[in-house]
Amino acid sequence: MAIPYSIEPSKTAAPPDGFGAMLALAPQRSLSPVAPSMTVPAHPGMSPVFDPRAFLPPMNPQDFEVQSLISLVDVIGYIRKRWLRGAVLGALLAAVTFYALGMGTKIYEAESQMLLRIQDGSVVDIDGKLARGPGELSAVQLINNHRAELLSRRFLSYLYDHFPAQERDAFLDREAHSLGRKDELLKLVGLYKPGKLGDPRERFINLMIANARVEPLKESHVLRIQIRDRDPQLAADLANHYVEQYTHYVADQEGQLSADASTFLEAKSEELLKHLRESEQKLAEYRRKEGLMEDTDTKDVSSDKVRQLNAAITEADLKLTKAKSDLNDVADAKRVGRDLTELRIFADNADVSFIRKQLDAKIAERAPLEATCGRKHPRMIALANEIETLRASLDRAVNSVVGMIHAEVESQERQIADYRRQLESARGVALDINGKNVQQNLLRDQVRMDRELYEKIEMRRSQAALTGQFRDSGMLRVADVATVPEKPVKPSKPIAAVAAVLMFGLSLIGLPVGWGIFDDHVRKLFRPKDAAPTPPDEQMRHTAFGYGYPQPPPAPQASPFAIAAPTPAPAPTHVIPQVQRASVPYQPAPPQVQSRPLMPVIKPANGETTVLARLPYVGGSTPEAMLSELLKPEPVGASGALHQLTSVLELQAATRSGTAGVILVTSASTGEGKTLVSAVLAAAFCHFGRRVFMMECNPSSPTLHQWFPRAVQGYGAYAHDLEALRYGHSNLFLLPGCDLPAHATNELLDGYRSWIERAKKEVDWIILDASPLLKSFANVAPLAPLATDVIIVNNPAKTTPAQLRAGLALLQPMMSSSALRGMVVNGG
Repeated sequence: MAIPYSIEPSKTAAPPDGFGAMLALAPQRSLSPVAPSMTVPAHPGMSPVFDPRAFLPPMNPQDFEVQSLISLVDVIGYIRKRWLRGAVLGALLAAVTFYALGMGTKIYEAESQMLLRIQDGSVVDIDGKLARGPGELSAVQLINNHRAELLSRRFLSYLYDHFPAQERDAFLDREAHSLGRKDELLKLVGLYKPGKLGDPRERFINLMIANARVEPLKESHVLRIQIRDRDPQLAADLANHYVEQYTHYVADQEGQLSADASTFLEAKSEELLKHLRESEQKLAEYRRKEGLMEDTDTKDVSSDKVRQLNAAITEADLKLTKAKSDLNDVADAKRVGRDLTELRIFADNADVSFIRKQLDAKIAERAPLEATCGRKHPRMIALANEIETLRASLDRAVNSVVGMIHAEVESQERQIADYRRQLESARGVALDINGKNVQQNLLRDQVRMDRELYEKIEMRRSQAALTGQFRDSGMLRVADVATVPEKPVKPSKPIAAVAAVLMFGLSLIGLPVGWGIFDDHVRKLFRPKDAAPTPPDEQMRHTAFGYGYPQPPPAPQASPFAIAAPTPAPAPTHVIPQVQRASVPYQPAPPQVQSRPLMPVIKPANGETTVLARLPYVGGSTPEAMLSELLKPEPVGASGALHQLTSVLELQAATRSGTAGVILVTSASTGEGKTLVSAVLAAAFCHFGRRVFMMECNPSSPTLHQWFPRAVQGYGAYAHDLEALRYGHSNLFLLPGCDLPAHATNELLDGYRSWIERAKKEVDWIILDASPLLKSFANVAPLAPLATDVIIVNNPAKTTPAQLRAGLALLQPMMSSSALRGMVVNGG
């Protein structure tokens, strides 16, 4: 790229190639604070290094759009810009709020309380049969029912009838002639028309619904009745009458229910008494007809005998079954050769158990003598005889048990047969007698049911008649009476003052912020867009000269490293006049024809980052040679992409008030070319006459000195003047990180801030070449809040989309939401 700058002839030999020929875009410029402006080259002549036809075209910021977000910094800026409007509107709203809440007619509130007695017996409760009180589980539902009933139109109509007529009419007349604020305003302007009064009952009900409030008292069964009115005495009277009349209202309702129930039960009792008499008459006639003079329920011997015989047969059958089961066990034991004494029926026998115990004792006594005495020993002979005798006795006992079982089986069989014969005889007698009692039993049961129902209905009728005469149910009583209130509840000047202050604060903050958000983020959504595209021949063509310039004829090809003949230098001057952009516009040299169309700013999809520029792959023997290749036009270099990038940044700088812009250049991972982007961006700004201070903020891996080998090295950290960091005679000031202490984090951060504050007054742009996000986020995080513009460098061959998103997620909370300009892609 051929940037139209000159270099001052020096005694040092020019470098053979590359960007190290020292940018001399505006040397000897005063270090006094100045606004961004175009400057005139101080030294005529052409560069001995670069192609004179390559250049950065003039920018047209109208063609670019930057994605913006809302941050705390933006909010503070909105407030500082429009705080006066918010304060004026807030003062008006605060005055209206204070007048609405703190001025007007005084309203007093009187409160009376009513107690709901849970499970409290009535004075007419007889043996607890009349209690109809609610339980603890239904207390909440009952309180809610009373709350609804207290504000019902039915009760309020009852209250209208029982409230003192004189006080009631005075109350309605006062309210009929009272005007509200709206009516007073209409009356002032002459638009008020008095309405027609309606039914007094309906007016009274509507007024009570509007002025009465019923609330339960926490952790109790008490209802609070609160009445509001302009007259404190009337408010207290209304509250007391409200509670008193409600207790009478509930008592009347309960009494009417009891009276209605008593009337119904009386008619039902007469009907049941008639049925009872008819049933008793039918039973008596049947007994006379069949000759049944006794109650067969208690004198039916035949039926009792049949039941007893059935029970005896069942018991005998069980015993027979058990005996047969024992015989089967004995037969099975004999068949398999088992000892019968092991069976339970023999073990439970006392004789067998006693003999078995003696036999075991004798056998145990003989066992130790077998080792010392022979069979002929007198003692052994005696024990053998005793054992044989006990065994014979055991066999006889076992046989006697078996015989008893056989006898039991035969006895139970004979007994069952005898019971069955007796059952047949008793059943025949019972059937003869029961045949006559069937109809009698049916009639007797009908009489019993009629009598029981009649007795229940008659008892309920008596209870209803008794409770209907007692009006106090005992469920409600007055817990507290209302007194005349001394202080009004509204208007409340403290509440009005607090509300006014809140309205003022909301307006002071909300109006500027809302206005700013609408202007910056909402209004652009409603801007009209052209529906039909502009014909190609009517569009403004974007050439290397700028917008609307014709394409020049092809220029002869020349080596980018050819040495051009220097032009005669003018007389040296020591003072360079400051030239404004409007008075002396910059005229670039005719460039060579670009063979590839310039790429516009790529607008991202939702949730993606704007791609500001794509830089192609370039080659070179040294970093400065690669930098010089990037400054050439497309397709070799990226002058068009750099034009777009600088245009976006300049557009943001035009809408931002303040000193120099601070550009933070970072990437997700290492090796993505962020130092290359920082260097070429600094060169592009210098081409437009901007003063640029470039500071390397990656002390752990410094590389800036490789791109600018003639930069100040070795003592840059000890410099106290920006002029000491000037790169040759150019508008570029460099502070490499190769001689900075990487371990002193706090000292580095203080130094960064100090140089940024110092350079803001003397340069137009400050470029911070920061560390990678995923590797050294701790070094980038303190710099993010200081940046006005943030550029992310990405190389798709080095970093995956997931790593890029992770780096952005780390960076976004640390910076202003409107500072992110977009992404520069290397290798595009």
